[in-house]
Amino acid sequence: MDQNFVLSSALIGKFAIVKLWPDIKTAEDECIARLKIAAANFGIKCIEIHADGRTLESPDHIVTKKDVDFVLHLHYDTPKLYDAFSFVALWNPMQFYHEWGYARTSRNLLTHDDFVSCSSQSADDHVSRLVRNNATHLPPLFNLYHSVADILHAPSLGDFKLFYAGINWDALRGGVSRHQELLQKLDKTGDLRIFGPTVFQGVRVWKGYQSYVREIPFDGVSMIDEISKAGIALVLSSQAHKDSELMSNRLFESIAAGALVICDENNFAKKFFGDALLYIDSRCSVEDIASKINAHLQWVKNNPTLALEMVKKSQSIFREKFSLNQNLKDLYLGLNQRKQQLIERQNPVDTHQASVCLYLLMPEYSEQILNKHIESASSQTYKKLVTVLVINSAISADEKQVINEKLAVLSTVINVQEVDYFSYGIDANVQSRKKMGQIFSELLTNFQDTEAIVFVAPNEQIFSNHLQVLAGALNRNKEVDCVSSAVIFKNNQPIHGVSERIDFRELNATAPIGYARFIFRVCALPKDLMIALPYLDRKVMAVLVENSVIHHEIPSTVVIDVANTYPQGQWDESQENNLIASYCPKVFSLTTGHEIILPHLSSSPSALSSAVHGMKRLSWNWVQAQIMQLRRDGLMARVNVLKSRINKV
Repeated sequence: MDQNFVLSSALIGKFAIVKLWPDIKTAEDECIARLKIAAANFGIKCIEIHADGRTLESPDHIVTKKDVDFVLHLHYDTPKLYDAFSFVALWNPMQFYHEWGYARTSRNLLTHDDFVSCSSQSADDHVSRLVRNNATHLPPLFNLYHSVADILHAPSLGDFKLFYAGINWDALRGGVSRHQELLQKLDKTGDLRIFGPTVFQGVRVWKGYQSYVREIPFDGVSMIDEISKAGIALVLSSQAHKDSELMSNRLFESIAAGALVICDENNFAKKFFGDALLYIDSRCSVEDIASKINAHLQWVKNNPTLALEMVKKSQSIFREKFSLNQNLKDLYLGLNQRKQQLIERQNPVDTHQASVCLYLLMPEYSEQILNKHIESASSQTYKKLVTVLVINSAISADEKQVINEKLAVLSTVINVQEVDYFSYGIDANVQSRKKMGQIFSELLTNFQDTEAIVFVAPNEQIFSNHLQVLAGALNRNKEVDCVSSAVIFKNNQPIHGVSERIDFRELNATAPIGYARFIFRVCALPKDLMIALPYLDRKVMAVLVENSVIHHEIPSTVVIDVANTYPQGQWDESQENNLIASYCPKVFSLTTGHEIILPHLSSSPSALSSAVHGMKRLSWNWVQAQIMQLRRDGLMARVNVLKSRINKV
């Protein structure tokens, strides 16, 4: 353990990593194992969580900022879906975003609070473009590489054998690639050692290779030990990685293993390690590449002292910049300052802090909804806040007592207001739900004396920085009267969606606009609001927005449970549209933003292949939805491709 590292008293000493494929062994498992090793060196704990924030150890517990200092998300395929400060690693080439759906995957990045770089200029510039001129984010500050904690083995050429590890994806596709042709040539020399899965997705991926040894467990050290035994490592990059100047973790683990690296022409390696590595140019013919590698091997055998000096130099460079120990230490030492910098950027201390009234709607008693509302309110980092729990006036005495008892022990003050959510007939057991516009009208008639208002529906949950984002935008922009955030749609699918879209013309039950995403400056609400608001049900937000220009903030700080729509029941959309058109017709022209729900497999043929690699974690309903969308788009050829690849899985 590093005795010189002192954990700030403001930090917990624990962070989480999202494990997207808990039932499948992937390269992410090796990264997680190595991060755990690095964390332990500083007395820090690293835990694993599902994409929705549930911990692997206790699936009933969803991680929050009370549990961890931050969450690290390693992949772009899912958005943030937990209420904790979140980093996303910029470890993927730009081509991957385009293959998996550029708009969706890029938007997923913006649901996180910050980014960690691995020194790829194109990856860093990608997010810098996305957050340009935006007050909620900054370009990446910290570096975190898919590396190892520290040097594990001193320089050694081992058995003078060439180490290679991989899955051999080409065997799955039934095709032949230049990498495969090269490995087949090297396989005949007796100088190659291949490691990787014996069987993957039902295919013996290394069948026929004399150099294949065995599978290596993802435990953070076994891979490095085998590299050290071999002594020389072959590090090859995909074209996508070369284009983005990104290296795989093979470079870092090989250097940590004390091996000499033979690397391709990836500019990352040349830029940071220079003449400490040997190089080949994969653009040459397979025969020339194999000849060059054999020449390098012969040179190492003839010049072991010079080769060991190269390894020593590469390890010196590695320890200075690329070890996880150094990366994690730098991140933890600068974490408090970075968080504060982002908060002050969103909500400058020298601006007027608008007072906000937060209305939490609970038309029927539900312990789950009550607890969710309490968590939403008590976790808010924005403190100039009045919170009101809006309950039904006909609630039972026992339920009212439970509510009062829960609220009484909170450090956060939550007021209670009763309204008539329902109308009753002659028979007290017969009731009908009032229009939401009537409920809102009653709340605004008995309005708390604050400058801005936010409503939270029973099927919504807000993250702890939600009001900081929304109120911060009001505070920074005196001319802005309405601010909205993006929302996350939580459903029964493994891949949740992010949406910025606001379109009052036609509501979509599977992608609702929601309530909590909006904050309204009270003084800007229409003075004659009550001639329209009480007559609306589903589209109350339309007349609250009226003719305001909606100021959008990119964080996704609201989760809407689309499996539990609110409000429910029959309604007449055309009648509401007619009313709105007579009151504030311009609101229908405010259609803005993009709705991104699921991976769009129609984006490219390669997206089909990429998505199918993870198909085991997707439900059949999701697959059927994709097939239906492809059919609607007239892309029958891709439907057939998708079906054939699913069958192979």
